[in-house]
Amino acid sequence: MDKHKLGIIVPYRDRQEHLKIFLETITNYLLYKNIDYVIIVVEQDNAKQFNRGILLNIGFKYAEKMRCDYVVFHDVDMVPIDVDYSYSEVPLHLATDFMIEWDENKREVFEEYFGGVTLFPIDSFIKINGYSNKYWGWGYEDTDLLLRCKVNNVDLNVNKFKNMGKNGTSLYFNGVDSYVEANNVIDLNNNATFFVSFYPDNFILNHTKESDEFTVFSIPGWDFAVCYNSFSRYNFCAFDTSHKPYYINSEIKPPYKTNMVIVLNMNEKYIKVYQDGVEIGQTDTFKKLFFYKKEPKFYLGAGKPGRENIPNLFKGFIDSFAYFDEILSDEEIREISNNEKYYLTESFNGYKSNKSLKLYYDADFIENYELVDLSKNGNNGKIVNCDIQEQTNNRYVEVKIPHRRKSIFKSLKHEENGFLGNKWKDQATRWNQLRFHNEVSLNHDLFKNDGLSDLQFVEHGKTYNNKILQINVGI
Repeated sequence: MDKHKLGIIVPYRDRQEHLKIFLETITNYLLYKNIDYVIIVVEQDNAKQFNRGILLNIGFKYAEKMRCDYVVFHDVDMVPIDVDYSYSEVPLHLATDFMIEWDENKREVFEEYFGGVTLFPIDSFIKINGYSNKYWGWGYEDTDLLLRCKVNNVDLNVNKFKNMGKNGTSLYFNGVDSYVEANNVIDLNNNATFFVSFYPDNFILNHTKESDEFTVFSIPGWDFAVCYNSFSRYNFCAFDTSHKPYYINSEIKPPYKTNMVIVLNMNEKYIKVYQDGVEIGQTDTFKKLFFYKKEPKFYLGAGKPGRENIPNLFKGFIDSFAYFDEILSDEEIREISNNEKYYLTESFNGYKSNKSLKLYYDADFIENYELVDLSKNGNNGKIVNCDIQEQTNNRYVEVKIPHRRKSIFKSLKHEENGFLGNKWKDQATRWNQLRFHNEVSLNHDLFKNDGLSDLQFVEHGKTYNNKILQINVGI
């Protein structure tokens, strides 16, 4: 028998069928794995919203009493198919791969994801003061957990995002009153390609809104726009004449210098979106786009300045923007996306500059506080309250992420939560997001008195049988 003892901690409420399947499966799975273990099911009563973090902290306290030296925090709807639950000296994320039902949405496992099934040695979890107790409903307790590991220098892996494009002059948009305004010469009734190079800055979320869109490029109205949003996704949206939205979102990614290309195919009535030369999505086909031509201006760094409630102002750097009145080939898109040297008025490698380039700004060319239209079509961009800065980026943005141990789980079908329809399903998730971004990420002292150190609960009852401890608690 392994000298270590594992505590598997399961937060639970109102999923009786899932719990039955989980307990049967995991006990059979561990039967011949040579692991000393106890399963601790922490069931929350119905007095308040579900709080996963508190339940896991409670389970951890019981695991300590039962002399466990490591724990696995384990959602009840993830049952093991091929999982190594053995001891690790560093925290590990185990929920890496899933077998799902045919009618179930694919589970998104992004680089900083630290939820689902997570392993911690006892001392590491104590070092970070456990989970926060302040995230009610769905989401952000695992995001907070990863930040606690970063702040407390717990051993983590590193992922790198390459900063794209060239160094040079950029416009810095302050997220308050900065934008660039130009005449709307863009024809969305015909084929088109758009290119924009930008670097979002860290942002503060607006507590009066359901979500935040930080707009890089927009033809306003029902905005035809490229954004970075509060879901940490690079986003494109457009609308048809019935105001039906067409969204394309990247995977969850941090702010870094990125190049996005939007291809409007009016022959086949769809839009493709590329990030850093790689296609990230294609819209459904549409009949007719919203009549964007009636808008006299388009904008960089804003949805529409002065618009009440949703001006969608961008905070960060933009260094170049281009509009072509034709569809660029995949090779040309790769070339301009990976270009670090040339201007788009020059031909290079597989990209051929020609008269289809109808509008082109590069912040290296500013005169009289205007972006010069390098296509020579005379549509200069009026700069408003932007700083002109020389930008020299590091080659990569480094992001600390969990160490991972590849595993396969069967996903038990359940009601979807989280990011649905380009917004949070539940308002509580938005409140959690606001707490994390606007408070916790800016004030790490909040960790000291939120977690294991201030945990409070009432034990209503408990049973122990065949290595399974079930506790009912009030919080």
